[in-house]
Amino acid sequence: MRRIRSERGAALVTMLFLMLALLMMSLSSARGALAGAKSARYERDRQMAHAAAEAALRDAERDIDGAAGPTSPRTAIFAALDAAVFVERCRGQAEYAGLCKAATGKAAPAWQAADLAGRAGVEYGRFTGRTLPTGVATLPAVAPRYLIELLPGSHPLFRITALGVGADPGTVVVLQSHYRRAAGGQPGRRLGWREIANWPELHRAAS
Repeated sequence: MRRIRSERGAALVTMLFLMLALLMMSLSSARGALAGAKSARYERDRQMAHAAAEAALRDAERDIDGAAGPTSPRTAIFAALDAAVFVERCRGQAEYAGLCKAATGKAAPAWQAADLAGRAGVEYGRFTGRTLPTGVATLPAVAPRYLIELLPGSHPLFRITALGVGADPGTVVVLQSHYRRAAGGQPGRRLGWREIANWPELHRAAS
């Protein structure tokens, strides 16, 4: 009888260890599944923010090309290329909004020091009349914004910096391109672009 009880006790202990092992494996699998789902949601949100920033780049290019209309003061700025209206930290108002003077010396670049996410940035569609749905379900939380910086040189060149946000306001992507305006009302040309992965840190350092 004592032998039978000993065997039953050993079997019970073995079962308890097996159940504990299965529980740990289940918890580990659930944790991995949750982490995977969170990573997938973030990646989708980041792609949305990237698409929004790209839309803002294109909106800025249309702005430079005169989408506001041939009689608009905004179009006249780019047609005449009045450098005086491009100001430090992009603090212009009305038709001068979002126009930045290039920094000189060791000063932080205008796009880095300016409040791109706030009052200095131009909201998508402001001068082009285009719209972008936001704030619902899986759409961007807010409209993307952009700045246009006039770079020095004999051949006018603009540096555009655009910020896009995902459905989560904390998911931000900043893209930057160089754009040359064409003569005679023809579309200009983008000369290249890049993503500024550490824009929040750069902006905080320059502010």
